[in-house]
Amino acid sequence: MQQANTVSAERRGEYRYAVYQHRLMAADGQVYSRPFIVIKNSFGVIVRFTNLHDYAGVYAGKAFAPLQSDAKAKLHYVCKMLNYIMIERYPDFGADHIFEVSRDMLEQFFRDYAGTPQSNGEYRSPASIEHCIAAVTEFFRYLCRKFNAQMSLKEPEFVAEKLVRSRRGGMVAKPVSALQVRGVKKTKPTFRELPTKAFEILMSHAFRYAPDIAFAMCLQAFAGLRAGEVCNVRQEGSPLGSGLSISVIGRDTRKVEIDLSRELPMRSDGIVCGRIKKERIQSVYPPFLDAFAFAYRHHKQHLSTREYEPGYCPMFVNNHGMAMTYAVYANRFKGLVEKHFRPALLESGDPELRLYGQLLCENNLGLHSLRHWFSVQLVLRGEDIAQVQYWRGDSSPESALTYLQNKGDLLKELETASDRLIEILLSEGGQGGINELY
Repeated sequence: MQQANTVSAERRGEYRYAVYQHRLMAADGQVYSRPFIVIKNSFGVIVRFTNLHDYAGVYAGKAFAPLQSDAKAKLHYVCKMLNYIMIERYPDFGADHIFEVSRDMLEQFFRDYAGTPQSNGEYRSPASIEHCIAAVTEFFRYLCRKFNAQMSLKEPEFVAEKLVRSRRGGMVAKPVSALQVRGVKKTKPTFRELPTKAFEILMSHAFRYAPDIAFAMCLQAFAGLRAGEVCNVRQEGSPLGSGLSISVIGRDTRKVEIDLSRELPMRSDGIVCGRIKKERIQSVYPPFLDAFAFAYRHHKQHLSTREYEPGYCPMFVNNHGMAMTYAVYANRFKGLVEKHFRPALLESGDPELRLYGQLLCENNLGLHSLRHWFSVQLVLRGEDIAQVQYWRGDSSPESALTYLQNKGDLLKELETASDRLIEILLSEGGQGGINELY
């Protein structure tokens, strides 16, 4: 096991543990990604690869481990712990090797992680703290199983067993953290509420002032895609495979499917545009098919005026003719909100819209608000937990359950999107009637 224990205490602060994401393109064109824990110097240059990522617990105990493993989130927490104990608090702890980490050191790390505000002044959420403790606990559990004799930390000191009910109905023992920390409850939740009448104004302004991302916003609001997934969508004529398929009978759009089944390269320079959290074929929610179809036809008109790399045919293009990245998408959305959407709300004759505009002066409206709006619409239209999970493209039903549990509050505060959506897109985003776009 490689460690930086040969570095003097004075120079230790010049190095950091970090996650390096290695991407490899296979012969079939699919991109595979594997994360590693590395040591970087103060210039951000990798000076050493470690094998610490082997103990993150991903696919542990399984005979098959896929070539692509997305353990970056877990390794992020592990690196935070390593930097805290092995570098930042080295003068206090004096730990030269991972084997020398003690329970007291871990408890101190968890306390500081939970009780220290971030750079923006906010405390970490309970979910973030739970994930951190779980990832670090799992990391040390696998270390102990392989190097028990050499380690100061022993598994019973930080791992307990909890009886849980299995899928077959029996009771099984599940390892959980024996450590518990007290933290400051996050007082300012992520702002993502988007009332429907405000959403309608946002979309009309998107087609008027930001046509390059208007359809991207529709993919989130009408099909529930995550912002990073939007940046992986390809055009119909892409040589890498059609990014979406549309079933039309007569003049009626009956079904639209978006291909998120594989994460493929989107541009020639190898820059990652976004990540697909769950690989799948995602359908557009049926009540939004008409609005989606119009938005797509409008976007194709926009693409006809832009240059892009023909070997990739991305759906969304930056100013250099290459696939748009998540960062560019988020920045364009931020500009739309600050320059056009928020001022329009503050000048509105509707007191509710003016009040919402004032909220946007105190809170940042991010891209996740579009997917949140979509999720609320699913609940307001009576979808059950399985359907909410399906349409959102979630791996587990936890998020869907959260929305359904809050259904009463949603019914009081929000309204179901109506057929006015297509009228708004026609009047604000289109050049002429809908028939001209067929």
